[in-house]
Amino acid sequence: MPVIGINITRIGFEKKIQPFFGGRIEVNLSPKVKDMRLGEIRTPTGETQGIEILFKYEIAYRPEIAEGFIEGAVMYLPQRREEIDEILDTWESERKVKPEVFAEVVNFITHSAAPMLFVIAKEMGLPYHVPLPRVDVKGHNPGDMV
Repeated sequence: MPVIGINITRIGFEKKIQPFFGGRIEVNLSPKVKDMRLGEIRTPTGETQGIEILFKYEIAYRPEIAEGFIEGAVMYLPQRREEIDEILDTWESERKVKPEVFAEVVNFITHSAAPMLFVIAKEMGLPYHVPLPRVDVKGHNPGDMV
């Protein structure tokens, strides 16, 4: 089973300088797993055990016009119940996450956080974290109608 829920606990953004026009601005997204622990979730059929994954999603602008973060937790339910112990044991001993689990969790967080990041960037006058599509007119004579 996949990630079944997200709980955002903290959001912080700071604009350091006014964005300038004409230069290239990079936005780097850096998701990090802070901790993993056994978690429970109530379902209509009773309580189900899973893995609570605490994360920090950092957003950095280059040049350094702003920086921000989103912190929270997601509940991850592996395909097999036995995987819970395997995943948590690996985390406790090596502080590592399986690539498949990390990818699923990060994709879920990104999907959940993207709308917030758009709103925050718009309200703070910052570039968006992903480029928006643009319409260009090619082969058009001035005065012609589309």
